[in-house]
Amino acid sequence: MAAVGDARPPFARRRLVAGLGLACVLGLIVWALVGGGGGSAATGGGAAGPGGVRPPAAGAASASASQQAGGPALAGIPIGRWVALGDSPLARSEVSAAVVGHVAYVVGGFRSDLRSTAAVERLDLRTRHWTTGPSLPRPLNHMSAAGYGGAVYVVGGYSQLGDTSAGAVRDFWRLDPGSGRWTAMPPAPLARAAAGAAVLGHRLYVAGGRSDTLTTISTLAIFDFDTGRWSIGPPLHHAREHVAAVAAGGAVWLLGGRALGQGNFADVERLRPGDAAWQRMPPMPLARSSFQAVAAGGRIVVVGGEGPGGTFGEVDALTPGTGRWRRLADLPIPRHGLGLVAD
Repeated sequence: MAAVGDARPPFARRRLVAGLGLACVLGLIVWALVGGGGGSAATGGGAAGPGGVRPPAAGAASASASQQAGGPALAGIPIGRWVALGDSPLARSEVSAAVVGHVAYVVGGFRSDLRSTAAVERLDLRTRHWTTGPSLPRPLNHMSAAGYGGAVYVVGGYSQLGDTSAGAVRDFWRLDPGSGRWTAMPPAPLARAAAGAAVLGHRLYVAGGRSDTLTTISTLAIFDFDTGRWSIGPPLHHAREHVAAVAAGGAVWLLGGRALGQGNFADVERLRPGDAAWQRMPPMPLARSSFQAVAAGGRIVVVGGEGPGGTFGEVDALTPGTGRWRRLADLPIPRHGLGLVAD
C-alpha cells in the first residue's frame, strides 16, 4: 500500500477508497468510507461468532453518493457510510493500489479468466473519473504498489501466465506519472509475491510473502530511495503471506496473513527504524489474509480479506497510541484481493 506521512488531519477528512476486483463479480465497484469527525467511525463492538464470522456493524448499509462535478476529493459523501463512487472499466482481483497526489492507481491483478493483466487504471479523487494509465511492463498479480516522491513503485508479484500463484519475480518498477513511462529499478533481493509493502521516510519496506519456490517467507527487504540500494532487515517472528503493511506513527506495521497448513493469522508486528527486531502488538479482532490496510486519522484501518469460511466484509481500526481495536462499518459487499488508499 501506499504509505502516508505521519501527520494526519482529523479522521473526518481522511477518506478510504477501496478498489476491489473479485474475479467472480461482474464489474469493479469502488467504495469510499468516511470516518466520524474527531473520533471513530466505529458503531458497534462486534465480537467474533462461530467460524470467525462477526455480526454486521451498524452503518454497514450503502448510501447513494452525492455526484458533484469537481470540487474537493470525494465531496458530499455521508459520514460513516460506504458509498459507491463508480465502476472501474476492468473487473479483476489480487490488485495493488497507490495514491500519488489526488490520483489513485490500481495496478495488475488477474481477471475472471484467471489470466494476469498489465492494466493500470487511475481514479481522480477530485472528479471521481476513471482513466486508463500506462500498462505495467508485463502482466503481474499479487504485486505490491506504493507511492513516493510523486511516482508509483511496484515490486514483486506472480508472472506465470495461466497460473495466478506461480512465477514470483524480483521486478521493481517506477512509474513517472508525468511522462507515463515505467523505469526498471534495482531488482529486489529475492523474488516474492503476496507481500506487504509500505514507505516510511525515504525507505520502502517489503515483508513476508511467497517466494518463487512457493515457500512462505519471513524476510524483510528495505530499499533506500536516497542510495538506490536494497538491504535486509530483521525477519518477521514467523513466515506469512497475503499480509498487509502500513506506515504509521513513525513505524512500519505488518498485519495478518496466512501460511500453508496454519490458516490465517491475527498477528500484528511493528518495526521502528533502527530496531533489531519486530515488536508484537495487539492482534486484530479477526484473523484475515488477502486484505488491505491503510493509515488514516491516526489509526490503522484493515478492510476485507478471506478465510476458510469465505470472504470478509469486516472493517476494523487500531489506535496505535492505545493499542485498542474498534469495529467500523462493514463493506457493503465482502471483498478480498483488493486495493486500498487513503485520500
